[in-house]
Amino acid sequence: MKKSNYLLIIIGVITFFGCKKEYRTAEKSLKTNKKPVRVISLEQSRSIDPITASGVLVSNEEAILSFKIGGVVQSLNVSAGETVNKNQRLANLNLSEINAQVESAKYTYEKSIRDFDRATNLYRDTVGTLEQVQNMETLSEIAKSNLTTARFNRQFAIINSPYRGNILKKYVEVGEIVSPGQPIYKIGTSGFDGSQVVRIGLADKDVIRIKLSDMALVSFDAVPNEQLRGIVTEIASSANASTGLYNVELTLEGFHEDLKNGFIGKVELYPGADSKKYKIPIDALVEGNGTIGKVFISENGLTAIEKEVEVSNFGKDYMVVDTESLPPNASVVIEGAAYLRSNDSIQIVK
Repeated sequence: MKKSNYLLIIIGVITFFGCKKEYRTAEKSLKTNKKPVRVISLEQSRSIDPITASGVLVSNEEAILSFKIGGVVQSLNVSAGETVNKNQRLANLNLSEINAQVESAKYTYEKSIRDFDRATNLYRDTVGTLEQVQNMETLSEIAKSNLTTARFNRQFAIINSPYRGNILKKYVEVGEIVSPGQPIYKIGTSGFDGSQVVRIGLADKDVIRIKLSDMALVSFDAVPNEQLRGIVTEIASSANASTGLYNVELTLEGFHEDLKNGFIGKVELYPGADSKKYKIPIDALVEGNGTIGKVFISENGLTAIEKEVEVSNFGKDYMVVDTESLPPNASVVIEGAAYLRSNDSIQIVK
């Protein structure tokens, strides 16, 4: 037999067994009915959907300083923008009148003591009455209280800085007559950790996502190419009547001397609650009704199971779902889900 005939026989045998193998593969696939799908693994992420806002930089603690009593402003020792130390004298009234009041109260008290001693001696000599002694004692106590009040008022006719800080505003000038409690200076803390905060306003749909100690990144145009870390330290329990927004306070980590009160900060706020959510492609959604959607998942890589998920937010090409909706080690079908039914066998393809 010629060599060419042997070659034809070999090719024929190979073709026969090759066709038989393809037939068996197709037959096996038909029997198992595995449906090809593509999947992704679930991963939690803190940065699913950061909240963006703008806010104003202010001091952590601010105080309006004033005199307890009225009078004529005699001296103002600092101006707006200056840094002051704790207990540094900032201003004082003309003390002529208050000193006269203190002296008058002092003399009245000294006289009341002499009157009380005289009444006591007369009563001891049976010339005076017990009632006279008691009345003098009462008048002496009243005079003593008046002297204490006058000295206290004189103490608060002088303004000292309650802490190290910056003078934010000066309200009056030397020579003006001021009333009790009228604002003289506005001061804000400075020079120690946690003294600078950014106050922002959030809508109800955003404020419900955050909690105290959530992390934020803040940037200022005055300090380009730098993001400062901060945390949520205060959340308003009711909306601002004028804006309808909820005031939120972010405290910056450390103290930054280059930043001035009034700077506008751009905020990216990362809710801690988002760390308990999954971000999955929108292609995984096979059915939806309001905030409830349906997806297919697989825990063993062999079987697809239909699951309902609660969708908390939609992005351009993704959706955010609660972690409680899905098992932690599951894979989500992102291609081929439209042809699946629950408990279908699947074949994961790359």
